[in-house]
Amino acid sequence: MKANPGLYFGAFPSSDWPLVIAAWTAADLLRLAPDTASVDLVLHRGGALSATVHGATVTAPPHADLRPVADIIRAGMWYTELSRNTTVHTTSERAAPPSGPRRVWTGLTVTVRSELDAAVFGLPDGSWWRDGIPRFAKILATPRHRPPDGRHVHVFDEAAGDVAELP
Repeated sequence: MKANPGLYFGAFPSSDWPLVIAAWTAADLLRLAPDTASVDLVLHRGGALSATVHGATVTAPPHADLRPVADIIRAGMWYTELSRNTTVHTTSERAAPPSGPRRVWTGLTVTVRSELDAAVFGLPDGSWWRDGIPRFAKILATPRHRPPDGRHVHVFDEAAGDVAELP
C-alpha cells in the first residue's frame, strides 16, 4: 500500500485516508443490508471509528469452515489490516446460528469498530477527524464512494458533537 497509496486512496491526501476507510466500512455494511436505507457511523473522539447497520444478511462462502459470522464479515474487509484492532460484533433475534450446507444469517445487526493506526497515516494519533463531517461529505460526493441512490450514512462526530445525514 505504501508503494502506491493512490491505488487505494485515490487523490485524497493522507489526512483523509481514515475518512476513506470510514467510507469503505459504511459501503460494506450497506452491501450487507440491501433493504436498509442507512448505516450509522461514529467518528470517536480518540480516533476510532464505528459503524452499525440493521437488517444485514450474511452467507457463508461455499465449502467454508464453521467460522463465526463476525469472522466471515471481517474477512471481506481487507482494510482492517490498516488498523491496530478491529472488532465485528453481530446480534440477531435468532436463537441459534443457521445450520446445513448453505449457512445464511438474516436480520443481523452488525457493528464494526476500528482503532485506526496513526503510524499507517503518518498523522498525530486521533487527529484525523478534525472537520470530519465536511471532509467526509466530500469523499462521499465522489463517484467511487457515493452510496447508492436512496441510501445514506448517518454520521456522528463525537468530539465536535456534530451530526449529519450524508449524502
